[in-house]
Amino acid sequence: MTTAFRWECRGLFFAASGRRRVRFSRVKILVPTSPQKLGGPFVTAEEGFHIIARREATAIIEFFDRPAGVDWFDEFELLFCAKQHDPETFKVIRKATDAERKEYRIPVWIQDEEVPECCGKPMQFVGQIDDDRLCGERPAGAKLWWHDAASFYVFTCAQCLACKAVGQQF
Repeated sequence: MTTAFRWECRGLFFAASGRRRVRFSRVKILVPTSPQKLGGPFVTAEEGFHIIARREATAIIEFFDRPAGVDWFDEFELLFCAKQHDPETFKVIRKATDAERKEYRIPVWIQDEEVPECCGKPMQFVGQIDDDRLCGERPAGAKLWWHDAASFYVFTCAQCLACKAVGQQF
């Protein structure tokens, strides 16, 4: 199962956004200076990125501070990485696809992150529904309705299986 929490790399720590800090060993990210030259040269990053989701041999990351000398992706763009022989080193392979974002259960927030809690813990993200048509059509008799394109984020509790949805709009 994929962990879809946002971890911020700061030295020897990953800090779950808005939650307690957990100590891990230092993670390094090898970033090719060009997407056409995956064999190098590389820029090594030890900070300035979030590990959004991680599996045994792969990870999805985003840089909030793009490494100097690298300009083929934007800050906060999702990148697909593969683990190297050193278990704490990942190499950026390419920009992550929309299918990988869905497979790794990574929400694309319209506004700020809003992860609901249940049973005293953050709920697990299940999926996202994007709607740019129906939300603009107010049902007859509705007093309030979405005024623009919206996204709905569905979560479940790993303890009691309760479900919650969060709606955001532009």
